[in-house]
Amino acid sequence: MTPRFRSTLVPVLASAALLLACQSNEVAKKTRPPPLVAAATIAARDVPVEVRAPVDLRPLLSADVGSKTLGYLDAVMVDRGDKVKKGQLLAIVRPSDLPDQLAAARSSIAQVEAQAALAKSNYDRAKELEPKGIMSRSDLDQARSQFEASQAALQAAQAQVGAVATRLGETRIESPIDGVVAVRRLDPGALVGNQGSSNPILTVVRTDVLRVFVAVNERDSIGLSLDKQAHVEVDALPGHSYAGKVMRISPTFDPVTRTLDAEVQIENADGELRPGMYGQGSIVIETHHGAPVAPAEAMQISNDEHYVYVVDGDVVHRRKVSVGVDNGDWLEVTSGLKAGEQVVVAGLESVGEGAKVRVQHVDDPLMNAKASNGLKVPAPQ
Repeated sequence: MTPRFRSTLVPVLASAALLLACQSNEVAKKTRPPPLVAAATIAARDVPVEVRAPVDLRPLLSADVGSKTLGYLDAVMVDRGDKVKKGQLLAIVRPSDLPDQLAAARSSIAQVEAQAALAKSNYDRAKELEPKGIMSRSDLDQARSQFEASQAALQAAQAQVGAVATRLGETRIESPIDGVVAVRRLDPGALVGNQGSSNPILTVVRTDVLRVFVAVNERDSIGLSLDKQAHVEVDALPGHSYAGKVMRISPTFDPVTRTLDAEVQIENADGELRPGMYGQGSIVIETHHGAPVAPAEAMQISNDEHYVYVVDGDVVHRRKVSVGVDNGDWLEVTSGLKAGEQVVVAGLESVGEGAKVRVQHVDDPLMNAKASNGLKVPAPQ
């Protein structure tokens, strides 16, 4: 290749390379549009401020049913799971010596009644003879004393018969409440009573209303009062929430946990809930009306501070915000955002301060943004 030809070829190649580079840049610009993001509008809503605590469900009433009478358990009429009414016969105890005691008391009362009748007759006769001088005043007083003593003895004998009869009636064990048998501990043949087995025969519980105790810390206790709205979510039934009210509040704080127990009662007429279930109890202590709320997907966390990307036309700006109530799916924004502004909820990994974007709007501000155009929703950082 001659030097003259080389000197001519080099500028031509340089020009061609420059032209190809320009065309490549134009193609690159055409094939790299601004990133696509999903944006949601900040809405205003009433935000409940709740206190939450782990709870377990307890029956409204629970009664251990046993025998006051010493004897052997003769029969048990019910078993666990059976519904019972107040006064219903649950078990029968065969007493060891009460029938003999009742027979002896009745024999004794017959003898005392005869003695009382004789004392009354002597007293009536003395009252007739004393004015005539046939009987002295002291004899009249003695007859009166014997009569009064016989009446006292008669009353004591009658009381003894009544007491033994009452104890004999207590061998029929009846339900003290309406409810369901939760536990059956003893079977026929077991020795029961004060000197027998110390275990109750049955446990009856009332489950049409259940109660839970929510532990409230000292800071949140200021807004706590009776009839506050509450709800319970149990682990065994995810997605279900059961409403109730605060019925009682402990007057003192627990010296160990420094918490106050608030009793919440839950209606359970259909029996869907069972005592012993574990879950979360919540009490609404106040409500923030018309507060801005943002989807959790829009939040970024850095150095314990919250940030969102606010959409301004086709540009996004990073903005610091303060948050209040965290619902899990959304957060209350206490400062930094207003209702009506738009924030990025998907595509956050491809944007930065001042970046141009293509915006796809999500109608529901709390809708999961991953449902729109297949965009991936990144977890809060």
